[in-house]
Amino acid sequence: MPNDPEPENPPLDLSSLGFGPAWANGPAETVRAGGGRGPREDRERGPRRDGPGGPPRGPRRGGDERPRRDGRRDEGERGRGRGFERPEPPRPVVTCEFYPDDAKFEALGKAMRDSQVTYELFDVAKLILDKEDRLSVVAKPVAADARLWQSVPDALPFLSEAEAVSHVASRHLATFFDTVEVEVEAPKGVFQMVGRCPRTGEVLGAPNHHDWTRRLREHHARHFAGMPFDRFKSSVEMVREPEVVAAWVASLSKQLRYAPKDRKEGEPEQLESLDAAKAFLLAHRREAAVRELPWVRFPGRLLPELPAGPLRESALWILEEQRHFPLATANGIRGRLRKEGFHLYRRGSKGITYVCGVRRRCRDERTAFSDTMARILAELDARPGMNAGQLAAKALPEGADDAARKAFAEGLVFLVGQGYVAKLPNGALHAQPVIRNAAEAKAAEAEESSAEQSGAESDEAAGGGEASA
Repeated sequence: MPNDPEPENPPLDLSSLGFGPAWANGPAETVRAGGGRGPREDRERGPRRDGPGGPPRGPRRGGDERPRRDGRRDEGERGRGRGFERPEPPRPVVTCEFYPDDAKFEALGKAMRDSQVTYELFDVAKLILDKEDRLSVVAKPVAADARLWQSVPDALPFLSEAEAVSHVASRHLATFFDTVEVEVEAPKGVFQMVGRCPRTGEVLGAPNHHDWTRRLREHHARHFAGMPFDRFKSSVEMVREPEVVAAWVASLSKQLRYAPKDRKEGEPEQLESLDAAKAFLLAHRREAAVRELPWVRFPGRLLPELPAGPLRESALWILEEQRHFPLATANGIRGRLRKEGFHLYRRGSKGITYVCGVRRRCRDERTAFSDTMARILAELDARPGMNAGQLAAKALPEGADDAARKAFAEGLVFLVGQGYVAKLPNGALHAQPVIRNAAEAKAAEAEESSAEQSGAESDEAAGGGEASA
């Protein structure tokens, strides 16, 4: 029908908030943890030779043991992923829970309330998990008697105090020390070559110099703390040009010293090496540098900055698992959604959980509606899932005038705003059920209470106190 009336107050385009097209397009587009073709791409490739619509594939010449020349895997090797082997899960050293970042969640909540759209709880969780900067991560050690260490300046977690101190010394040295250049005697000896970092271009010294190992470790801690030390050491290139060696020898006549800021009586005026600076931090600035905690909360935007190791592997693996099936995250955000005024309910006692800024309202035999709204509800009862245009074609009489079209649009907006009709992100409309007897009323109440209670245990973690700043 031309010029079908559309309801006022259409769903707000959440892509303007930076949440990406996966949310704005509704549940039809899902957030994927990895690559892979969609159903449409599979259809466009045509039928497989050994699948429906194609002739069966015969046995391979030379027997089944002959390798494929095109590099593809045999049928028996498929099935664990689309073109790649799923890596073995790491043995986790921490558990991670993911909650929405406060600022991002506030913007998301406002958009959801303004749109009056009903979303699947899993879709909300997947949207939050899709980008690290939308997250607040709570990490807890797996071992019951284990603790975590946290860098105070930036909140990154570590498995040991030594790792945390090395991170602070490499990334936040200027917070605790002023660097001072002093004149010293140049080294004596015969140096035929020097090592140079291929990434920074800095000359690190001669392998036969007594300070070689210390300089390597200091440079590694300052610039490549996330890389295994042996890998960094093997990447250092050896340079034999005499002018480069001579320039390095001359540079050793000047060295850096570390002068503590806010120096107190009895503390050294200067420290000669980074190792000495680390020892000073532990002895005199420990509380301002690192702290020991039973669990750590830190911003999700720091996940890529976690140094290589078991903690990083555990956190990223758990994040990918949640992106695939976000049950724990969905349960974790229930309490936060309720506190923000959202309402949750299930379609059926064990069905999908939905969330909306408008409380669901079920009809009973005494509920009265205008003739237009009654026709809207009757059509949706008979054909659930229609969009506004399809509904108008069914609910409006042929040749309806402008007044009738306006009444339809206003009636639909009213029913959505009052919770009698659910509007999904893809535009589908569903009328809430009719309560005809006490048993149906009890079932509807159970749907809401089950959705509310499922996340009760996570309320404290979602909105509780911080174990870290």
